[in-house]
Amino acid sequence: MTDKSLSQMNHDEILIMKGEMKLLITEITSIKDNHLKHLDYKITQIQRVMWIIFAGVLANIIHSLNILG
Repeated sequence: MTDKSLSQMNHDEILIMKGEMKLLITEITSIKDNHLKHLDYKITQIQRVMWIIFAGVLANIIHSLNILG
């Protein structure tokens, strides 16, 4: 059984950490480039629906005021 020196163990740990960092960078890039675009699209759709609902409510209020007045 060979004992690794402290510097060799540190080197091995650094290589493991570099691999993990590359994986994290890949995952962050995937989130940024893919998932955020989909979320932005969905939020835009929700905003459009909300504006349509707002316009309908406002039109009903104006129509109700015309009937009363």
